[in-house]
Amino acid sequence: KRLLKYCKIYKPELIEIHNRPSYLLNISKVYKNTNFVLVIHNDPLNLKGSNSIEERKKLLNICHKIYFVSSWVEEKFFNGIDKNFYNNFRTVYPSIDKIIKFPKKEKLIIFSGKLNAAKGFDKFAIAIIKILNKYKKWKSVIIGDEPREKYSFNHPKLFFTGWISQDKVLDLYNKSSITVVPSLWEEPFGRSSLEAGSRGNAVIISKKGGLPETIENPIFLKNVTSKSIYN
Repeated sequence: KRLLKYCKIYKPELIEIHNRPSYLLNISKVYKNTNFVLVIHNDPLNLKGSNSIEERKKLLNICHKIYFVSSWVEEKFFNGIDKNFYNNFRTVYPSIDKIIKFPKKEKLIIFSGKLNAAKGFDKFAIAIIKILNKYKKWKSVIIGDEPREKYSFNHPKLFFTGWISQDKVLDLYNKSSITVVPSLWEEPFGRSSLEAGSRGNAVIISKKGGLPETIENPIFLKNVTSKSIYN
C-alpha cells in the first residue's frame, strides 16, 4: 500500500520486484504506467503468483523484463509455456568479486548452509567424522544453523561457527581446500558452491537444481549418501 501511494505521487519509470510475483500482479492492477522488472530467485512453481501457467503468462505480458538466477529456474518458469512467443526474459547468474591472488590453503573442509536433511548436512556429518578419524592432519568447519532440526555430531577437529557474516564466510573459504554441498533439494542456484569455487576450493556437489551451473569443474556426487561423500 505504501509503494502504491509512492507510485501515484512520484510516478517511477521502473519498479523492480524480487521473488514476489503475487505483489507484482496486485500492484499492476492499480499502477500500470511503468516498466515492471521481476527477478525470480526460487522455483517459480512454488511461489504465490506464478504457480499456474495462466499466472506466468500474465507476468510475461505485464513485465518489461523477467530475470532468473539460473537456467534451471528459467526452465521451471516456462513449464507448459512456449518460449518462442516471448523475448523479455533472461537468466543472469549471481556473481562475486574475483580474488586477486590465490590464497594459502589449509587442510580444511567446509560445509556451509542450513544444517538440515534437505541440505544433506546429516549425511555430510557422518562422513566427515570418518574422514577426520582417518586423516589426522585435516579438520572441518561447519557454517550455519537450523533451529528446526537438531543434530548432535561431535569431534575434536570438527568446529561449528553458527551464523556468521559473509566476510567471515569468505575468509574461511580463502583458507579451506574443500567444500561440500550435498543438497537433496532442488537448489535454485547455490551461492555456497559459487563462493567456495571463487576462493579456490575443490567443490563437491550434488546435481540438484541449479547447482551444476554454479561452477565449471565440480566433483559430482553420484548419490547423496554419507558413503559417497566419504569416498
